[in-house]
Amino acid sequence: MLKKYGVVTALSLLIISAPLTSVKAESINDMQKRQSEIEQKKSELNKNLDTKNSELNHLENAEKDAAKELESLLNSIDETNKKLKEQEDKVDSENEKLKKLKKEIEKLRNDIRDRQKVLDSRARAIQTTGTATSYLDMIFEADDFKELIDRVTVVSAIVKADQNIMQDQKDDQNKLKVAENSSEKKLENLKVLAVELEVSRNNMESQKQEKNDLVMALANKKDLTKSEQTLLTNEQGALSDEQKKLASNIAGEKAKQEAAIKAAEEKRMQEAAAKNATVAAQQPSSVTSSAGTGATDTVSSGGGQFIKPASGMLTSGFSERTNPVTGKYESHKGQDIAGGGTITVSAAASGRVVFSGFGATGSGFGGYGYVVKIDHGNGFQTLYAHMRAGSLKVVTGQQVSQGQPIGIMGSTGQSTGQHLHFEIHKNGIPVDPAPYI
Repeated sequence: MLKKYGVVTALSLLIISAPLTSVKAESINDMQKRQSEIEQKKSELNKNLDTKNSELNHLENAEKDAAKELESLLNSIDETNKKLKEQEDKVDSENEKLKKLKKEIEKLRNDIRDRQKVLDSRARAIQTTGTATSYLDMIFEADDFKELIDRVTVVSAIVKADQNIMQDQKDDQNKLKVAENSSEKKLENLKVLAVELEVSRNNMESQKQEKNDLVMALANKKDLTKSEQTLLTNEQGALSDEQKKLASNIAGEKAKQEAAIKAAEEKRMQEAAAKNATVAAQQPSSVTSSAGTGATDTVSSGGGQFIKPASGMLTSGFSERTNPVTGKYESHKGQDIAGGGTITVSAAASGRVVFSGFGATGSGFGGYGYVVKIDHGNGFQTLYAHMRAGSLKVVTGQQVSQGQPIGIMGSTGQSTGQHLHFEIHKNGIPVDPAPYI
């Protein structure tokens, strides 16, 4: 009976202490659940950090490559500038020669004019006085043979002098014609060379702007990636701190729980010993009754006006569409003409070039790559975008004629493949090019 009573007392004590243990267990379970969530979150953060590290490495490599390309381009620009300086010196030299040639031409004209006056005067004298007959009279009027010879010699000298004057006049006229032709040809060559110099310089500066824009974009993206990387690292650190705090709290709660269980066990043993000491003085029926009462308890639990600017196929018209680069639904303000190989882009109509270069960020032509814009007057302008780097054949301010080559079809700027983006603006507003071609 004593043994049975002791068991009943122990069960009663467990019933009393069970709610406290259950609460502690739930608190520990919550913290352990949070630990698992933190581990999962840290795993995701590690993956994101690996991705950002990979992106950062890729951007750094791209930035180095772009910097090398820019350095190489700057070296090329230096070399080309030297060549351009040589060509400019050549232009200056040719201009000096041209000035001398113009002076020679002017001298020839003066000589020819003066000589012509002499010949005209001689012709009028012969016409009015019959000089030819006078020459014969002078010869035949000689008194003797010696005088005759002298007079013949004088007349021959006069005639020969006239012939020399006429020959000099003919030679100088020929020289004048050759000099004028040479002058015109040199002047034309100088004009062509000047345009070529300007086009070359414009293409190089445009390429330089493109590379600078790329380097800046990569640097900005790298800074953004580093910022994202820092945020992820900080979040990871905060989770680690929380994880350490949870581990400490869990250890503390477990220690408290173990201490409570131990204290409860000691108290149970003390109470059991005290009750066992007084059991002998009680009636057996009382023990049986108490045992029967205790045996029923349980423990609970829970839990037309323009020409087509390039050959190729029309792949996209003037319409609303999803931008293939940005993915945004927006207006397509012109036509896309696509084709393979080297395709020349020509001016759709005569006009003046108002822009020729790379569409850098903030220029008003951002995303267009290498672009040319032409003003045709009467409120009309045309725009040609995404042309090949280094292919521009015109410069700002230049007059162009309809059909004149202005560049080569490419895929620069925001482009998914080689094509020409062509726009027509009327009074500053993009219009559908179809009715005008």
